[in-house]
Amino acid sequence: MEYDAVIVGGGPGGYATAIRLGQNGKKALMIEGNKVGGECLNYGCIPSKAIIEMADAIAYLKEMPGVSASVTIDMKKWQEWKWGMINKLTSGVEKLVTSYGGEVVMGKGFIENSRSVRVGNETFTGKNIVIATGSTPTRLGGIEDVFYNREILDADHIPESIVIIGGGYIGVELGTAFSKLGSRVTIVEMMPTILPGTDTDLGRFVERRMNSLGIKIMVGTKVEKVTKEEGYVVSLSDGSILTAEMVVVTVGRQPNTQGFGLENINPEMEGKFIKTDKRKMTSVDGVYAVGDVSGPPMLAHKAFYDAEIASDNISGKKSEVDYRAMPFVIYSDPEIVTTGTKTDSYVNIPLATNGRALGMNFSQGIFRVYVDDSFVIKGGAIVSPRGSELISEISFAVEAGLTSKDLGLTIHPHPTLSEGVKEAAEATYGRSLHFKSSR
Repeated sequence: MEYDAVIVGGGPGGYATAIRLGQNGKKALMIEGNKVGGECLNYGCIPSKAIIEMADAIAYLKEMPGVSASVTIDMKKWQEWKWGMINKLTSGVEKLVTSYGGEVVMGKGFIENSRSVRVGNETFTGKNIVIATGSTPTRLGGIEDVFYNREILDADHIPESIVIIGGGYIGVELGTAFSKLGSRVTIVEMMPTILPGTDTDLGRFVERRMNSLGIKIMVGTKVEKVTKEEGYVVSLSDGSILTAEMVVVTVGRQPNTQGFGLENINPEMEGKFIKTDKRKMTSVDGVYAVGDVSGPPMLAHKAFYDAEIASDNISGKKSEVDYRAMPFVIYSDPEIVTTGTKTDSYVNIPLATNGRALGMNFSQGIFRVYVDDSFVIKGGAIVSPRGSELISEISFAVEAGLTSKDLGLTIHPHPTLSEGVKEAAEATYGRSLHFKSSR
């Protein structure tokens, strides 16, 4: 049987492509070598946010004025719950693929040519191939027997102390969560600041919060060596020594381009990534690539979007990517969220002016809407609890070409955090209700 598409990889990019193709009436075969749902559902996005949610809930209660709370954490029971929740998600995804007429084959896929993929002794052919192999954590040479995201998210207890190598968003998210859960956390970052690549005026809120939690942050410092004895010993470039029960490495991710026969079709590369055009097709006719393997940003929602574009083109619909409003979230405390593009025209609305935020015992953060000279919304930034749930309103405004007055005149419920978005829009034309700016 020849399929309309054979998909290599069952993570967000792969399963979304299979579902979208099925919705278009096409026959898809999805091949997954580990677990349906890929890194995101099983080892990344979902479990990391689950542990962050638990940590935030505990910290929220402990820090609320007038409340005295003591919490006991049974990580083994929590892990059982976590995997039960994940398995519901992954089995649901697999059922969705098959409900639209797709097929799922478990096993290591190996590309033989631009129309054939082998799994074990069986070869499957398709009019198209979609590469959705995702990414894996970057591993540091010479540093062995340490924890990466998979291992630390499967921990059966809360460690007394953790050294995190890498102060990017993953290190900050995990470090903050484990600090709230009771670990003594040190983050070592070789760049001059944590969250490199993030605007410093946004990141300062998070760094201030991390300091208040007692997290030790060492920037401009390189890890020279890690040895494991009874615990871990970490030797740093400044000559100092750190000891910890666990060492976690979070220094980025690498696209998966090895071990599945990519060399047999030899697509054009763009650095470490597979190069694609605006239709998500590679330089090899009929071969598409979506998600992390096809270039940054390495985000599950970008993979979902890529999958829709690729499936449309496979289905005969002309469709091209347009990343003009790609949200990026750091699940820190407070969350940092951005979308669209920056302009010089904006006003910062302090989180401290938002009644709902103050009622939640939060005051550090900002709301920001970027506009052009005609007040058309081009992007936004939010530093706030639940900022990830608020940013889509700005993304929609960017996609729809709305002006800040369109957003400012939209009635928002009170009291809500979402009012901060409304006020940031109002502030661009000098009409913010609860904050008087100099604009």
